[in-house]
Amino acid sequence: MKNLLFLLGLIAVLSSCKTDSTGETPRTEVPDEIVGSWEHGYIDFEFWENYQEGYYAGRNSIPSREAMIFNKNGEAKFYRYEFAFTLYEELIDCTGTVTFNGDGTFTFYPQQGRKRFNDFSHDSNSVDRALTSEELSDPKIAGKRGYTYISSSDPEALEITVPGSAPYYWYKKF
Repeated sequence: MKNLLFLLGLIAVLSSCKTDSTGETPRTEVPDEIVGSWEHGYIDFEFWENYQEGYYAGRNSIPSREAMIFNKNGEAKFYRYEFAFTLYEELIDCTGTVTFNGDGTFTFYPQQGRKRFNDFSHDSNSVDRALTSEELSDPKIAGKRGYTYISSSDPEALEITVPGSAPYYWYKKF
């Protein structure tokens, strides 16, 4: 009887974590309150594709920003902007899938992405290219994050926790 219960439990867990149609990465349905766009620091999605060097590095800018878009079906997009004033700026965006693990965490599985790096001191070091598989597995992009949904915030917020980092907040964009 114990074996039967274990087998049924295992089947339930495995069926809740479906792979996408190509079998590449796991995905689960995203909770209704999490569906949509979230950001830590401002990211202009419309301007992102035609970005002009130095646009974000201005007055009152913060050195690192991220945003994530969650679709109900488990598809997700991740954006990260980082800069060191007058030295460099890096823009990363990628698409993939996400699983919500039922324990206050979610895991992002990037499938493909783009890196734009502007080196203000040595223009020859600047790049605009696809992310490598090693970069796609970087913990700044991929992997498990803890989250706490805060509905009382205006706008709604997610407290994000990443191992080795202080908690920070993503705010609902739309």
